[in-house]
Amino acid sequence: MAEGVGFGLSLRRAAQPLPFPGACEKGNPQSLARSLAEAMLRTATAPIPTRVPGRRVASGIDFLGLLGLVFLILIWQLMTAVLPPSSLPPPWRVVERIGHDFIRAEELSFYGLADTGLLDSMIYTATNVLIAVALGSAAGTLAGLVAARFHLVRAVLDPIVMTTGTVPILVLAPFFLIWFGVDRMSALLLVAIYVGVILYVFAQRAADNIDPVYEESAYTLGATRRRVVWDILIPATVPQILGGIRIALAGAWGLEAIAELLGAQYGIGKIVQVLAGATDMEGIFAALVVLGLVAVVFDALAGFAVSRIAAWHVPARSDREAHW
Repeated sequence: MAEGVGFGLSLRRAAQPLPFPGACEKGNPQSLARSLAEAMLRTATAPIPTRVPGRRVASGIDFLGLLGLVFLILIWQLMTAVLPPSSLPPPWRVVERIGHDFIRAEELSFYGLADTGLLDSMIYTATNVLIAVALGSAAGTLAGLVAARFHLVRAVLDPIVMTTGTVPILVLAPFFLIWFGVDRMSALLLVAIYVGVILYVFAQRAADNIDPVYEESAYTLGATRRRVVWDILIPATVPQILGGIRIALAGAWGLEAIAELLGAQYGIGKIVQVLAGATDMEGIFAALVVLGLVAVVFDALAGFAVSRIAAWHVPARSDREAHW
């Protein structure tokens, strides 16, 4: 909410000194909304000092994140001195298992998963996640933006979406397995629904956070609804929507693994299910580590893409946040 308010205030400062009627072509009221949006983006994309007085410029490496990862591995190693390998395998054994099962895991052939390994299963899971995130993001964003501007649509969709979002995936999964079988479709729809709920909320709040002065000014100057949507609504909501997609992507990996765990023929979740029945803790940890690493890589790529696509957006930062 603070980011939306800050964004709106900066746009209001940009709008005050601009003579919009003179900036538009005479006799062409449809260009008014575009002129307003261009003024918004000119102010938002103005050069921002990279150095704050009394602070050091942030480097491109998250040293605190690396320190936390090292600390986690250290705790893991220390716990292996207390717990037996059958309950908690040491990190180096898990790394060896990843290398052994990465291309082809012979042990899985005894459980009906012949000619497969962690790589093939991870590709299957990642494909499902990306497709589900794309479908859910498109549907949720569109529904959220429409609901933010049409009160009747909002009154109808809000109870449905909010109720669906509170239902655990463990409750919905059995119904989807019965309706759509154990193939890819059931897992795709499960993940897409939860992603759609997240994006519905993000898109709706992003549209609500826009200062009404810009849309009202555009309408007053003769802009059509289509021009207001394309030149004001979408550019102002893109940063928060992209942030919502990144959050949904981070959670989609776990949802997909759970969906595969409950009923699937392939994927990392299926491997975990099979190895859990054989109490193969090394194999389970190897699959989970691979899933976690892939999720971290995709989150980093998503963060980079968001910073480039929404380069004009400057998130509000706390005064207590330090630049290392």
